[in-house]
Amino acid sequence: MSYCKVLNSFSTPANGSGKIKFMLETLYAFFDLGQFSQSPINGSHNPGLVILSYCVALLASYTAILTLERVQIYQAKVARYSWLIVSAVISGVGVWSMHFIGMLAFELHLPMSHSVLLTLISVVPAIVGSFIAMKIQMSLSSVRATLIAGTVLGAGIGLMHYTGMAAMEMSAHLRYDPLWFVLSVFVAVSLGIIALLAYRHYKKSERTSWFRRRSAQIVVAAIIALAISGMHYTAMIAANFYPTRAPDAVFSGHGNWLAYVVGIGSCLTAIMAIIASQIDRRLQQQQKLAQMSAEQLYEVISAIDDGLLLFDEHNRVLLANQAFTRLTGDDLERIKGSKLNIEDYIERSDKLLENIKNSLARRVAWQGKVNVRKRSGTTFPVRLSISKVRYNQQKERHFVATVTDISAEVESSERIRYLAYNDALTGLANRRSLLDHLQDQLATYKEAGQNGALILCDIDKFKILNNTLGSDMGDLLLKRVAERLQSSTKANSFLARLSANEFAVVLTGLERGNSVNIKQQLLTRIYQLLDQLQQPYQLNSYTHLCSFSAGASLFDDSESNAETLMTQSGLALSHSKRKGTGEVSLFRQEFADAVSKRVKLEEQLRNAIKQNEFELYLQTQVNIESKPTGAEALIRWKQSDGRFVSPADFIPLAEETGLIVPLGYWITERACQILQQWQQSPEKAKMQLSINVSAKQFQQPEFVEQVQLLVEKYEIRPHRLKLELTESLLMDDISSVTNKIKQLKRLGIEFALDDFGTGYSSLSYLMQIPFDTLKIDVSFVRNMLDSMEKAQIVYTIIQLGESLKLNIVAEGVETEEQFNYLARLNCDTFQGYLFSKPVPESEFLADKTAP
Repeated sequence: MSYCKVLNSFSTPANGSGKIKFMLETLYAFFDLGQFSQSPINGSHNPGLVILSYCVALLASYTAILTLERVQIYQAKVARYSWLIVSAVISGVGVWSMHFIGMLAFELHLPMSHSVLLTLISVVPAIVGSFIAMKIQMSLSSVRATLIAGTVLGAGIGLMHYTGMAAMEMSAHLRYDPLWFVLSVFVAVSLGIIALLAYRHYKKSERTSWFRRRSAQIVVAAIIALAISGMHYTAMIAANFYPTRAPDAVFSGHGNWLAYVVGIGSCLTAIMAIIASQIDRRLQQQQKLAQMSAEQLYEVISAIDDGLLLFDEHNRVLLANQAFTRLTGDDLERIKGSKLNIEDYIERSDKLLENIKNSLARRVAWQGKVNVRKRSGTTFPVRLSISKVRYNQQKERHFVATVTDISAEVESSERIRYLAYNDALTGLANRRSLLDHLQDQLATYKEAGQNGALILCDIDKFKILNNTLGSDMGDLLLKRVAERLQSSTKANSFLARLSANEFAVVLTGLERGNSVNIKQQLLTRIYQLLDQLQQPYQLNSYTHLCSFSAGASLFDDSESNAETLMTQSGLALSHSKRKGTGEVSLFRQEFADAVSKRVKLEEQLRNAIKQNEFELYLQTQVNIESKPTGAEALIRWKQSDGRFVSPADFIPLAEETGLIVPLGYWITERACQILQQWQQSPEKAKMQLSINVSAKQFQQPEFVEQVQLLVEKYEIRPHRLKLELTESLLMDDISSVTNKIKQLKRLGIEFALDDFGTGYSSLSYLMQIPFDTLKIDVSFVRNMLDSMEKAQIVYTIIQLGESLKLNIVAEGVETEEQFNYLARLNCDTFQGYLFSKPVPESEFLADKTAP
């Protein structure tokens, strides 16, 4: 049925009301329902202008988002709504501009213009829709509100488009395909919802980096631009253009220039809005800083730990923080507005105030350390800084004072100084303080011609107390000794602690007289002091008795200095300790001479080790038939000038200095070389060679490995090398000693316990440590025929060796009577001058003779 026939059928009364006819006429005027017999004109789009239209929409959307952010910044209602209107206008104009640039992109090949009135009216739905959507989105944050706002935004975009299409004036009828029309509205609403959901997500993650915020803004703007462009170009697909049969009357249209003007104006508006948004952001930031309230400023000042005070040139307090009142003990309300009297706070204020005024007159600030007085009367040190405040173009002058409490800093500095001159445990002076005091005393005594003395006291066997009862008990003893020193000496005596268990006393006021009388006075004072110090000490529940050794040096008006006195007293103390416990010595020159000799000998010993000035002498060991079974190697030092140095002189020195370790290694290697040579001699091939091993050498971590490497290097039979150890070694760490001996015995090396019976002899050692030989010390053998006690000891050692299946060697056999007596006791091996003196290697067994 044709369009006219349908309308005519509704014109008769039988066919219903005229309202239905009106509705149909409206539908036929808007939708393409097949009322035209000819085909619609096909249009096309310019790709460049299509892209430009999308970019305009993107720019407008991005600008709208930026301006929308300004709404959230402001609290005032007018400012919020002003920026909301600006954002809505920019968004609406952007939709409007995109539409007309899109229309420019559409090429229909028909003369076309736009109605100015409808064109201007068409922007209203876009602006109103944007405003309502933004208002809903800003006021409510739920998903439902976002859906409503997106629907409103899509509806506004759609209404603007179809109103703008109605403004077109051309010689053709415009009708819309119903399906594409519905689809265009759906695209506008759905993409509007998606855009606002994206904006909602962006607002939740707004506190991110600048780059991520800008990226999110662009994505949201791109979705909004896609909603605008999607709706437009979908609607353009829905539009069908049917040309009229004859050209219409001449139009009073305005051509395409209107679209250009709208597009350019929209872009300029968006750009200007972006600039305005950034300017407003900067201005508001400055305004925030400039409009910081006095309350906020005070909160900032209150958060400062240092005391702060603002006062004018008349000393009237304008502002103070809580830290200032806390430091000074003042009341904040009392001092605010009152006149500041600096003398109420600072000690020695008159001179200091004058100094501050003079400094501020020349400079803009003054700073220094002062003592501040609290209202309670107590004082404490502070760092005070006063600065002059200058205001732009104003003659008014203010001053800011900051007060920093430096009590902890001063206390720490004083503590450091105290520890620099005092012993932390006992509170006595330390070595540094003693040297300073001695130097001062020497200068004083030189002028007055008086005498004094430096006494060094040392607690005997202090290490044993520490090892047995623990270091805490040792520290307690040191404190008790310091207390007793203080109570046992005169008030003008100077006391110090120099090391772990060494104390110093500076005695003054010794009476004038000859040197003998002065020394006697000094000895009397020292023995009186030691008598007090050696009384029992109560250490918690433990009563401890200890002895003291002492050494002293006199000083008078001579040219002595503090270091010399310390050295002399130290030498006297060392001499006392060598004599035994509880000894007292006054410095004598021979002590220093002995030290000089020792230093010289030590230097010679070091050079001797480098120059290889040592050799081994061998002393024969024989069995009960007087046949040689081996020898003991004894070291000898023959200097370059041919003179021998006694082992009694250099062996103890080597032990003290640690040179015994390289010296012991040399002995071990030389013994292996001798055994290698003996393997070529039938007479000596089965003999053993014994060498002495010092405690320090044996305790070296690499000792076992060194011996093993030497045995392998010289390819000797290990059982022919015997290592002699002393009983003192067993006192240190018996488990470590036992472990090393077992390792070497697994190689075949034998061990002897030297000088048995003279030290800390214990059967438990013999049961734990797998020795092969016991050596009876020469002191027992020498006197056994004259002393029943010594003879009994020798007998007991030999019987013990038999029961433990150990070889017994008697040292120092010098007479036939001694040999025969030992033989009757079943002694296994004999060594001494009766058989041979120690001889060089080359002379060993060269002229062997039997006793």
